[in-house]
Amino acid sequence: MQEMNRMRCGSRRRPPVCVLLLSFIALPNLCRALNVLVVGGSGRVGGSTVRWLKTLSDRRQDAVEIAVGGRRRESFEAAVRNKIVPRTTPYIQFDLEDPVAVSTALQDWKASDDECLLVHTAGPFQGRTDPTLLRACIDMQIPYVDVCDEWDLAEKSKADLHQKAVDNQVPAIVSSGIWPGVSALMAAEGVDQLKSQSSDESNVKTESIDFSFFTAGTGNAGPTIVSATFLLLATPVITFINGKQVDVEPWTEKRSIDFGPGVG
Repeated sequence: MQEMNRMRCGSRRRPPVCVLLLSFIALPNLCRALNVLVVGGSGRVGGSTVRWLKTLSDRRQDAVEIAVGGRRRESFEAAVRNKIVPRTTPYIQFDLEDPVAVSTALQDWKASDDECLLVHTAGPFQGRTDPTLLRACIDMQIPYVDVCDEWDLAEKSKADLHQKAVDNQVPAIVSSGIWPGVSALMAAEGVDQLKSQSSDESNVKTESIDFSFFTAGTGNAGPTIVSATFLLLATPVITFINGKQVDVEPWTEKRSIDFGPGVG
């Protein structure tokens, strides 16, 4: 029987992570006299990003000016009321899908300081086909990070804009969230630990890596994360068998996992 080397991913369109480690190393070092615009900062992931950047700035005593960008002021005002973002955080409203609106908003924001960073957390990324924000950032030489978890969009971003980012000398990091993102680092760490336990690392071959995780209810997730989850569960799952992409039906290959006392 032919040996199968199979890697399961959580959705049909979750992209591979590229230069993910750079996002965790470089981001803190960029936070010196810096303006950061967190697009989608009113949501669960974006709000956490805003609060962490504020904590990081206070801890390091670095000057970081943080603003939130988004589609609806009502969402931002609700985030302020719910203490998701600090009350004094500036807000910039614009349509993320309108290239002209994006460019105008970024020009107005960037005018205050040339040292800028844009963090894109405004999901869901499913269904999007054009990296509008990334393209605008490269054109305006604004360093960029996103948490895109959509395979097609991430692939298009790299195919269409990689060389342009290199030519313009703009750092641009895609897919630096949790799934994919931190999960890739977890997988790499697991493989390294397996190799370190062997007297001959060259003989250690990883055939598959499976993740199982437990979430109580929604995990206190916001509506965007919940909607993205159902969008992903309604589309075929991308897998790789012997290095080739194969799509399989979602909600298949059921497994029973013991998460230990308290969970079961």
